[in-house]
Amino acid sequence: MIQRHFWFLFCLPLLASLSLFVFAPTQISQWQEEANLSQQAALATTAQGVAAMLAGDERFLAFIADDESGAVYRSVEIQSEISLDGRITDWPVHQRMVFGLDDLIRIRFPYATESLSYRLSVGSDQNYLYLHYEITDDFVVYRALGSLSVHRNDHIQIAYADRSGAFHRLTLSARQPGEIDVSVIGENGRALRERADITGRWMATEKGFNVELKVPREELGRRFSTLVTDVDEEGDRDIRFMMGASSTRTSEDLGRLVYAPTDLERLLASLPYITTLVSERQTLIAQGVPVPERSVSATVPILTGDTQVATLTLEQSSDASEYLIGYLRWDVFRLSMTVMLMILVATVISIWLARKQVVKLQGTVRSAEHLRQYNDYLERMASRLNHELRTPISVVKSSLENLDASDADNVYVHRAQEGIGRLTSILNKMAEARRLEEALDEEDVDRFNLAEVVIGCLEGYQLAYPENRFTLKIESEDVPVTGIPELVAQMLDKLVDNAVEFAEDGEVTLRLHIDAGCAVLRVINSGPGLPEDRQDLMESMVSVRGASTSDHLGLGLYIARVIADFHGGSLELANREEAPGVTATVRLPLLRLTSRLR
Repeated sequence: MIQRHFWFLFCLPLLASLSLFVFAPTQISQWQEEANLSQQAALATTAQGVAAMLAGDERFLAFIADDESGAVYRSVEIQSEISLDGRITDWPVHQRMVFGLDDLIRIRFPYATESLSYRLSVGSDQNYLYLHYEITDDFVVYRALGSLSVHRNDHIQIAYADRSGAFHRLTLSARQPGEIDVSVIGENGRALRERADITGRWMATEKGFNVELKVPREELGRRFSTLVTDVDEEGDRDIRFMMGASSTRTSEDLGRLVYAPTDLERLLASLPYITTLVSERQTLIAQGVPVPERSVSATVPILTGDTQVATLTLEQSSDASEYLIGYLRWDVFRLSMTVMLMILVATVISIWLARKQVVKLQGTVRSAEHLRQYNDYLERMASRLNHELRTPISVVKSSLENLDASDADNVYVHRAQEGIGRLTSILNKMAEARRLEEALDEEDVDRFNLAEVVIGCLEGYQLAYPENRFTLKIESEDVPVTGIPELVAQMLDKLVDNAVEFAEDGEVTLRLHIDAGCAVLRVINSGPGLPEDRQDLMESMVSVRGASTSDHLGLGLYIARVIADFHGGSLELANREEAPGVTATVRLPLLRLTSRLR
């Protein structure tokens, strides 16, 4: 019987190899054609999607309409808070603009590098435009006390056109290192009033001075210029040098302000294609790595209404599919022979080992069945204990209540009642852990707003713990996550209950924000920190409470961690840095395309 099976397994790979030899060339040619068509269709679909996004992007449309040349002030993206102290250390790493001899707009004395030069950094976030000047100046002249003039001293000029096209010019000066004065300059060159909404700092340095400021973005348009003016004599206070990329005299002199990259610009830069954007006048963008001669491309128009404003071309190498098809064409037969040999060797070895191990396998199957039954017994132990113990506990509790009624001063009766109360609490918590396991087996998940769940829970905490003070800080009102809202609320209940128990001043703080694609929920309380030699507090049956809370099973943090893990997140405990206390941090991934969590 085994010999017949052996010859069958020997002939099967041989027939498969012969069929590959006959039918492979035709099939490979069909694969090659289908691969090229699929790649072409996918590239065309991608190009159409990118073109549709470009057609709806106001910055892109404005970029097409504006063909003027001139200075460009490109900002970097500011993702964290900037402290206006004159230092560049809290800025992201970036390429700064450098100004020197070639950037002199006005010169009245012999120039040297130490007379005036500077480096300029431009940054932006959603609300502000940030500017940082690192200026080299051998003689710094401040604005004279009581002087109405803002130009007879070292100063910085800023000019811009607002979103309606109106021209504005500002002058930044200082009477001493520290706060700066920002003055609005009229058409006659005189200071009209001060701008209190533009703040900054003037810091003296060994080589000159640094200036750092922020300007509200709401009124800024796309035209912008700035320059530095040098005055070296306290007596005559005449302007010696003016240096910058563009003048601030009129709106026609202004350069172009380009804000930090948008999501669309990041998308174009990340595309693995040669991307070419062409308008009627010029080629706007041509970026990407060169592709070899074998390539596929797709060209689509960019339309605003019925008008074509530009064309988009995406080009991609077809070397990957060509290489794959060539590999299949020339090596498939050698591969088939190798596979056949491996199958034959594996078949012989398998038959030999199967006959030798069949008896051991039968014994292993029996052992595995015993292990399965034992594991099932252990899994159901908590539920069985809960069920079996409730009836005798009820009998003992009823008897103790009768004894208490007849002998109210019996201390032993009271101790027994306290013990029964603790046993009842332990059984309730064991039942809660069991119900959590059953809930985690369900697939009934939903997409919900985590902020709404936290707000709803907080209202209940204020009623449940009237002696405590709760503070809620939510940075975003829309925090979408995928999961089971009731379980998330249960997790928060455990963390708040833990925080309330240890909070010495009764204050508990909840914070919710979004960071790196995750919803971050923190529960913070004052009081004692975590012990240095503690066990892992988020494991089952682990607690650091004293003897007064001996009925505590240590299941609260364990349940919270299990719920966080189930939602694809994490739970961490850490001591507070700014004050005694503990911070519990839960990270849950934001909304995903699938409703399945695991």
